[in-house]
Amino acid sequence: MGQIINSKLAANKKVILKIVLDQDEISNLKGHLKNIHVFNSDLCNHSSQINTRGNNGVTKYFKIPLSIRSRKKHSGKLNYQKIETPSKIFYIYTLEKEKQENSENKNKK
Repeated sequence: MGQIINSKLAANKKVILKIVLDQDEISNLKGHLKNIHVFNSDLCNHSSQINTRGNNGVTKYFKIPLSIRSRKKHSGKLNYQKIETPSKIFYIYTLEKEKQENSENKNKK
């Protein structure tokens, strides 16, 4: 777990952060030092459930609450990352947006 120890406003509405992390967390990045996303576990405030199916409940499904999912069916590429800390396990899923959605969002801005 890390901590932001300093922040500074930069040009183009950017913020420069000085972050202190454990060496294990840095090694988990495996040299990928671009396209970093910062999140805080205190902001994980949507409750959900895990459904189990199959023989002896070996198949598990994460339910996505209606309050945060789109009613549109997504068929994009889905990737995930599992991060374990001493007290929590984070499953971070990324779903590629369809190109049509990206252009719609740009038109709304």
